[in-house]
Amino acid sequence: MDNKEKTKQMIDYHKAAFETYYNSVQMLQDQTTKALDNMLKQSPWIPAQTKSFINEWIGIYKKVTADFKEAVDQNYEKMEEFLNTTSEAPKTKSKK
Repeated sequence: MDNKEKTKQMIDYHKAAFETYYNSVQMLQDQTTKALDNMLKQSPWIPAQTKSFINEWIGIYKKVTADFKEAVDQNYEKMEEFLNTTSEAPKTKSKK
């Protein structure tokens, strides 16, 4: 097994680990959002402006995490493309 194959396997492993981590964070975010929504609905003493700030904060957090995931996916694609182009490059023969 050459270095390029080992590198591809390592990148695939890291990508899978990142996907698992991101999905876990996403589930935690969804559960927290639901719990916060329930709390806001059951708390009439919280001002409407505060509720709108909290909802805006939730929206910003979701957007930022989605943008981060997109950036990571693009960089994994670039790395895979780089490894594919270097592995497909013609090998030069050495003169003896």
